[in-house]
Amino acid sequence: MQSPEPRAMPLALIVDDDAVMRVLEEETLLQFGFRVLAAADGEAALALLDGLTPDLVLLDVDLPGIDGFSVCRRIRERWDATAVPVVMVTGMDDVDSITRAYDSGANDFIAKPINWPMLGHRARYVLRTTQAAQHLRRLEQRQAAIVRAMPDTILIMDRDGSCLDRGDGGSHPASVAGSAELRSEIAERLPPAAADTVRQSIATALDRGELQAAYYELQTAEGARHFEARIAPSDADTVVAIVRDVTALRRNEEHIRRLAYFDPLTGMPNRLHFLERADRELEDARRRNRQLALLFLDLDGFKRINDTLGHGSGDLLLQAVAARLKDTVRVGDFVARSGREGDGVHFARLGGDEFTIVLPDLADGAIVDRVADRVLAALNRPFQIDGQALTMTASIGIAVFPDDGADAAALLKHADTAMYHAKDQGRNNWQMYRRTLTRRAATRLGLENDLRRSLEDGDFELVYQPQVRSIDGRIVGMEALIRWRHPERGLVSPADFVPVAEESGLIVPIGQWVMRTACLQLRAWQRAGIDAPRVAVNLSARQVRSPDFVDSVLAVLAEAGISPDLLELELTESILMDPDAQRIDGLNELRARGVHFSIDDFGTGYSSMAYIKRFPIGMLKIDQSFVRGLPSSVNDAGIVTAILAMARSLRLDVIAEGVETTAQSAFLQQAQCPKLQGYLFSRPLAPGPMGELLRAGYVVVGATEAATA
Repeated sequence: MQSPEPRAMPLALIVDDDAVMRVLEEETLLQFGFRVLAAADGEAALALLDGLTPDLVLLDVDLPGIDGFSVCRRIRERWDATAVPVVMVTGMDDVDSITRAYDSGANDFIAKPINWPMLGHRARYVLRTTQAAQHLRRLEQRQAAIVRAMPDTILIMDRDGSCLDRGDGGSHPASVAGSAELRSEIAERLPPAAADTVRQSIATALDRGELQAAYYELQTAEGARHFEARIAPSDADTVVAIVRDVTALRRNEEHIRRLAYFDPLTGMPNRLHFLERADRELEDARRRNRQLALLFLDLDGFKRINDTLGHGSGDLLLQAVAARLKDTVRVGDFVARSGREGDGVHFARLGGDEFTIVLPDLADGAIVDRVADRVLAALNRPFQIDGQALTMTASIGIAVFPDDGADAAALLKHADTAMYHAKDQGRNNWQMYRRTLTRRAATRLGLENDLRRSLEDGDFELVYQPQVRSIDGRIVGMEALIRWRHPERGLVSPADFVPVAEESGLIVPIGQWVMRTACLQLRAWQRAGIDAPRVAVNLSARQVRSPDFVDSVLAVLAEAGISPDLLELELTESILMDPDAQRIDGLNELRARGVHFSIDDFGTGYSSMAYIKRFPIGMLKIDQSFVRGLPSSVNDAGIVTAILAMARSLRLDVIAEGVETTAQSAFLQQAQCPKLQGYLFSRPLAPGPMGELLRAGYVVVGATEAATA
């Protein structure tokens, strides 16, 4: 079934006498795709409603003159709750106002103080609910009409098909009985093919004494219509025929088939349809000794679109991607079918942001390369979604029959493996499947299993890298870094095992272990008489999303018996992009108890002042990719200087990571960067050496640089 045409942006009417509230409500609804009108009192709102029908009314209870309850009742006199939904704004604990709001005909209420991130979601939810109710009402009316109507026409006919008697029902005028006159033969009323079908069913019913069903199609001014004649013998020479227009039933069957075999969002074939069609093409390729290629495409960073712009924009983007794919790889551009059955190139959406393209009947393998290049180039062109230009890339894996698999499932699996290899190669590229990729995937699975065992067996360890004050080298903090000493492979780089831990979900217990171990080590140094500074621990997005995150942090602090002020949690910018208000509240709760927060690798992701305002951030960590080019790179110097200036204006602390040379240190000190971290001061140290360094309280700037020169 084709997707409906996109509707215009819904119109919201805000009624509030508080100008500040009107502005805030308007800004929030604009961000959620509404057009907005505003009124300062009930009279002005009712005057506006005389000339328009909004999709939503956001109505304050306390208004001068006509109060909100009266305005709501006036609206209900004209529209019901499904035509114009009303959301009333009441006091947080004002139960009476809430009750009166519903009694006045309100659909929902918002309690003050308003949770602004949730307001837009509530508005969209109420709008979707009323639209669903309207749709349900139309369906109910249609169902009632069907129940009232008698859809069948009943005929009494003899063996020759002559109409002996009839009872008119609701069947279509073009049916077998629509223009029937008594004693007229069926051949006079139906086209030859349809008449023969009915006459043969009459003869069979009389000869066998069994119920028969005759199906036929008629062409009318309205298009093709389908009819079913159920024919039962009445006596030796007559039958009773019940004729029904089953056009709607046939269309419903087609609709069900599309639901089973097609993706409702893009109209593309789904996974089931893809596998069945691909297997048929493989059989043909096997008979003709031809190649077939399967391209598995996954959009890069699509989750970020849903997280930042909402699932509505994400759906529009998927539809645009599907349309561009079909337009980019057209039948005949690459595959010539020579008049054979089928339509050449096959597309499917397997789910989420995953698409497949099947290129059958290939004589030249170079065609696959050209198709993959064309697809990547097409997706690199910006998409216009909700008035915004969005750039999207994709990673493509390719498997070819017969070398890479004998059936659709095997080809799909291997193309999927190649796609992940394309992701590993930096995304926005395509990769052909190789058997070594399967071995690599098996190795990755083995690495995941080893991670689980090592977490239980205690094969992880922490090292600590000091953070120093730029002006004198005094230690003012440290970062805890995980190391994995594999019992067989030796020391495994975090770059190798952290992505596996993220994908498998093991990053949550591993991150909890890091936090607990670092806090317990801090306490051990304190008991040894060492004045240990604050320790920074990296957090993963999965950790923050876990429902018991706040409780787990507080439990670790309680177990270690250290002040929350000594723990710093480093957030990635992907965590800051998550709009979940509950998680923001959890981080604010931890900050209120004393825990510090910083943004790791600042400037490498989707940096935004909005994130810094919404989250309890106290420090920015300048990524080492910017520090590495100092002082010679003009771009890096400009970026670092800008970050420092911004941080000073926002009263945020700053630390530069990856400082390895005295020239970098000198530049950062001159730029007034307060804290530095890197090999210039110390490599990450085990707890023992780190304790001795903490006891000294400072590092000799450049000692590491001199030692490695």
